[in-house]
Amino acid sequence: MTEPVSITLHYDMPEDRILAVVYAGGSDPSAYWLTRRLVLNIIERANPYLDRMSPVVGNTPQELRGDLAAMERQVALARTEGAVSRAGNDALTDAAAKADLAVEITIAKETNGFALQLRSRNGAHTSLVWSRDHLQRIVLMIEEIAARSGWREGQPVGLKPQQETSKPIRH
Repeated sequence: MTEPVSITLHYDMPEDRILAVVYAGGSDPSAYWLTRRLVLNIIERANPYLDRMSPVVGNTPQELRGDLAAMERQVALARTEGAVSRAGNDALTDAAAKADLAVEITIAKETNGFALQLRSRNGAHTSLVWSRDHLQRIVLMIEEIAARSGWREGQPVGLKPQQETSKPIRH
């Protein structure tokens, strides 16, 4: 039986980095440290890329695309609400000790979703295929952590100002 695909994101204040753990608590977890520069790059590019890849947004008049893209993100968050849970501290501590510095993160369209690929400076490589909704949830989680850690200002893309974002950060 294969383990369910999961990614855990945790801001580590002493490192001033985000720990990304694939399969936290599983039999073969992979862990990466995400730097501020890499995270801000993801935030800047991921949502516009996902918007361009949207079959709905691309067929919408230009003046309505921003609103429709925000609505698609809201729908994705609602659909993936049940997939969010909390990872155990022991799993994160073990993963942090073995984590390597991520030097590249890519998102690529696949036939059955989007591949999220992480590559470390030592050549480790992890690739996971996610649905569009789940990938939008992951990008939002990264945005929330960046905002809470003081790396960027403003509300994560696609959230209404009054919306609370205090969910645990495992997907």
